[in-house]
Amino acid sequence: MGDVGAGARVAQGDNISWVEGVAALPDGQLLSQQFRSLLDRIANDMSLDEDTRELVQDKTKAVAEGLINAQGAPSVLRLALLDAKAYFGNTASWVGSSLSGILESEAAQKTIGTLTEATTKAAITSFLE
Repeated sequence: MGDVGAGARVAQGDNISWVEGVAALPDGQLLSQQFRSLLDRIANDMSLDEDTRELVQDKTKAVAEGLINAQGAPSVLRLALLDAKAYFGNTASWVGSSLSGILESEAAQKTIGTLTEATTKAAITSFLE
């Protein structure tokens, strides 16, 4: 990487956008660590074939990205949760349980608890059931 100038922030690697976005939320460092840990578990789950692992990771990242955008675009979180619930009900149900644990955590509730959009709140409640 070349010279980017004094005071510039540079991030290099996979998943930079959601990692930095989650880290910016209240208790974001903890949330970011929880999502990274879950993604590592998925990557190392050899009971899933490669394509399924990739799909499961993508759906998990979509929930993280939805949480990042929950205030400005709650529909992103709502749609990610609806998709994840449908998928994880049939495939890799342990991931759905792990995501529920993250969403129920005090750290995530600091963001989720501020949402006022009714259909997104309903999607969150449905996912957690």
